[in-house]
Amino acid sequence: MTDHGLTDLLQRATEPFDPSSADRIIADSIHGGARRRRRRHLAVTATAGVAAAAVAGLGVLLAGGGDTVRGEDPLATQPGSPTSAPADGPTSYDPGSETEVPGGPEIPTDRGIVGDARLVAAVQELLASSGTVTGAEVEHVSTGVTGHLADTTREGRRIDLLLDGMGTSITIQRWDGYSAVGVADPGPNSEEDPGQRVATTAQEACAGAYRVFPPVECTSVAGGAYEAGWPSQGAGTPDTYKELVVTLFTDDGWAIQVDTYNTPGEKAGVPLRELPPLSAARALEIAQSPRWFTEG
Repeated sequence: MTDHGLTDLLQRATEPFDPSSADRIIADSIHGGARRRRRRHLAVTATAGVAAAAVAGLGVLLAGGGDTVRGEDPLATQPGSPTSAPADGPTSYDPGSETEVPGGPEIPTDRGIVGDARLVAAVQELLASSGTVTGAEVEHVSTGVTGHLADTTREGRRIDLLLDGMGTSITIQRWDGYSAVGVADPGPNSEEDPGQRVATTAQEACAGAYRVFPPVECTSVAGGAYEAGWPSQGAGTPDTYKELVVTLFTDDGWAIQVDTYNTPGEKAGVPLRELPPLSAARALEIAQSPRWFTEG
């Protein structure tokens, strides 16, 4: 389906929601679809010798469903630390429009992302002990972990690569600003206006209580909080296709996601191993590396 057709479908699906929420859902889905298409293209192009969801996250955003299966934290033997609730009550942040970016809290940071060449070098050195890195390239992506139709910023970075032939990416973005603002779940049959809910800590942003119902279980670590899980590859994909996603939310507003498959890409090629090349613990170590940032 084209982006135009997907946008039309999502617009009809989100008619019951307020305009700002609908815009955000549509933009998130479009950006997610584009990211997946690019990964599939990279995998097919780079692995021509290997035998060979449309609306990503929409169900999760609306009702906690969709095709994402988070399951037990691959890093934790006990449930994650208790989730902090986002700040109570509505805020005065501008909800935005089709042409205006919404407002949101700014989390102070004295770090910035290093240049593209240093990102590639960091990937090659950090992952050298985990396998052979090929095809590493950097893409400039949205600044925030969610997208908005009016936001044209591209200050985030994603490094795509193959690790022993398996699709892997490291994405560095911000969780603050409008990405930290959403609408809390009012509960079934509630007539209460939920208003805006805002994340101002890494734990709140990680839990995503205003975006994912119920909130994600997150675990506190030095400098932030992380979540880890095994997203489904879709009902039509064999269970042997595995994806592991680990996302670290830092106290100074950064989100570093390590996403790895046991195939050349999402639904691309065939499984090369039983599991992705990185364990959850190793992915978290990579996300925590200071190599992604300039020194404060």
